[in-house]
Formats: sequence, C-alpha cells, structure tokens
Amino acid sequence: MKLSKKIPEYIPADSYLEVSNSLFRDIYTLFCGRQQCPSLYSFGPAVRECYLLHFCLDGRGDFYANDQHYHLEKGQGFLICPNELTFYQADEAHPWTYAWIGLSGEQVSHYLDLAGISSRTPVFRCPDVDLIRSDIDDMIAHHTLSYSCEVHIQGVLMKILSYLIEVSSHPRQKEENGNSLYVSRAISYIHKNYQNPVSVQEIADYLSLNRSYLTELFVRTLHLSPQQFLMKYRITKAVDFLTYTDLSVEHIACSCGYANISSFSKAFKKVTGISPSQYRNEHQTYTS
Repeated sequence: MKLSKKIPEYIPADSYLEVSNSLFRDIYTLFCGRQQCPSLYSFGPAVRECYLLHFCLDGRGDFYANDQHYHLEKGQGFLICPNELTFYQADEAHPWTYAWIGLSGEQVSHYLDLAGISSRTPVFRCPDVDLIRSDIDDMIAHHTLSYSCEVHIQGVLMKILSYLIEVSSHPRQKEENGNSLYVSRAISYIHKNYQNPVSVQEIADYLSLNRSYLTELFVRTLHLSPQQFLMKYRITKAVDFLTYTDLSVEHIACSCGYANISSFSKAFKKVTGISPSQYRNEHQTYTS
C-alpha cells in the first residue's frame, strides 16, 4: 500500500453520530459521519470490525484494498469489509470531503450485493451527492436515544440502499434481481390464494406482466412453469390435509382450489403417483 510522505495528524469529523440499535437485526446503522479532509489526510492501514461505506461528496482520493488501488472522485464511493486491511488517503491537490456509514447485521452482504457492492467490487456510483449529504445529515440530526429516532435512521438507511441499487452500474444484476422479485411476488400470491380458482393469467395481471413473460421467468428461475408450481403447491397442502386431518377428499379438493374431485385426483396422482385415498390410507396420522 502506498503511504504518503506527509500524513496529517488525526482530524475530528465535522459531524458524527453513534447509533444505538435495539430493534433491527438484518441490517442497521452503527455510526455515521461527514468530514472535509485536509490535503493527504489518511486512515490506515487498518482493519475494521464492521462494514463501512464511504461516499465521496467532493474532491478526490485513493483507496487501497486486497492489493488493489482505486482512485475515486466526487460521485463515487467505496466499501470496507470486516477484517480486511485497507488504507485510504485524500488527494494532495483536491482533497476529498466524504461521508460514511458503519453497518452491521445478519444480511448486510445481501443488501450490498443487490447494488453490486462487495469485497471484489468495492467501488460504486453515488452521483447524487446532495442526496447522500442530506440523508447523512438527517441521520445525525436524529441523535436522541428513542425508538422513533432509531426507526427514522433505519428508514434513511433503507432509502440510501434503495438509491445505491437504483444507480448500480450492474444492469445485468439489476435485471436478475428484478426478475427474482417478480417470481417471489408471484409465489407469495400463490401462497395466499391457492385455495381459490387462481389462474396464471390472474397472477400475471396482478404483477402487470405478460403471461408468457411470467412463464419465462418461472422456468428460468425455478425450472417450473407457474401452472406447475401452483399445482405442486396445492398438492403439498393437500398432503398435509390428508395426513393430519379427517377432512373428506371432496372438502380437501375444494380447500386446495379444485372445483371437483376428478380434477383434484388427476393432479394429485400426477404429482405423487397415487390417488388421494391411497395416500391417506398409507400416511394418515390423524386420530380423533
């Protein structure tokens, strides 16, 4: 890592906040701040225990991680991952002003992956620096130890993450994430409505998608058509009813979205290889 021949002493942040979290587990803010750095001001080489996002609001600087050197300027940012040795330094002629957010939680890497940000691709775009500056200042302004401030700061964090995903320079990944979201919403719709006479067209209309495109997404993601997924889910629920209740086959068929026993039995045998009655005789554990 390149070390400057002139490294200024520690300069306190212009604005800084440590955040108390008691409500959130997936991802949450540990601290945040903003600083206008003097020429050649640096930090490190050092290892952090948390994820740390830096946003270059003005000027320029250099970031070193994993034996890589990145030159950054206004409208870019960089990620420091836990337990990675890093070093960063303000430019001599045009030192940067940056903001930062320290993150922790069980799903931090997942949220960052959605924006294409990781240890392998630590540099990202954040062109609307006024938005980032405003959001960081908003976090810092809500410094009171209260549930309302905690929730407000979480909301601002999610807004920033949403923005980073939106402006991500990984369009292919964005498309894949969007496709996965459509499939997830379709599956959720099926889970809530399988007992009704749901059609693939109805699901497509709910998602404002063309039916053929919805089918393409399902096959690409799950290797099943929406109709196949719906049938398998209905039969999975029917298996539970047959095993753990004494409901009649006719009642179970109706409860799983089938208009009659005939269509239910045909679908059940297609999935399991046997009839509903035979399955119940072999597997029922319910006793009255």
